Amino acid sequence: MAHLGHHRRESGLIPSMLTHSHELKSNTLLVVLGASGDLAKKKTFPALFGLYQNGFLPKDLHLIGYARTKMDKEEFHKREVSYIKNPNNDEELQKKIQSFQEISTYVAGAYDKDEDFQNLEKHLQEIESQYPSQERNRIFYFALPPSVFLNVAAG
Repeated sequence: MAHLGHHRRESGLIPSMLTHSHELKSNTLLVVLGASGDLAKKKTFPALFGLYQNGFLPKDLHLIGYARTKMDKEEFHKREVSYIKNPNNDEELQKKIQSFQEISTYVAGAYDKDEDFQNLEKHLQEIESQYPSQERNRIFYFALPPSVFLNVAAG
């Protein structure tokens, strides 16, 4: 089992991927739709941080939050780590939290306006333009209420 854990840390594998042939190695964007909501703040971001902290995510991952709430980068970073626990003020953990914030950006926009999704697309392309190769991986996570799910999926 130790060998398996080492392999996952090296390659960005997560346990459920071991039975599939897909592996995200680099050039990966993870877009969290609904990034300002309770689900994202209380569950999604802490879970993503746990994967990040343990080396289960691609090393050059970029995390992009998208939601209706207008906020600046500092407010988004404050919210995204507000439920990540560091009760002993561990310096190494704090550095990891800061590096998690450094790979994160935020775009505000409506769920039912094409121009807002075009703005998100522009932001994603700006990040991807810095990649050393043409490989692109995008993951979209829906941390959304059911009332907007279909609009977002269509967007």
